[in-house]
Amino acid sequence: MSPEGLQAMLRRRPFIPFRLHLSDHVSYDIRVPELVVVGGSMTFIGIVRNVQSDLFDEPVIIANRHITRLEPLIEADTAK
Repeated sequence: MSPEGLQAMLRRRPFIPFRLHLSDHVSYDIRVPELVVVGGSMTFIGIVRNVQSDLFDEPVIIANRHITRLEPLIEADTAK
């Protein structure tokens, strides 16, 4: 995936959370776009372990060439 394509998904308003899939079958759920920094060949993802926090607990750096697809995360409507 191109860095520009990933950046476009992160800047979309309203933001739609998505799952980022890699060539080694690992995936990352991106729910807070501010915790992702896209570079020309690498992307930094801040991994949040505490779901009630927007602060990351550990960093992950991935090569953009290993991103195989993005999948929108559809949240269940909890208001019903």
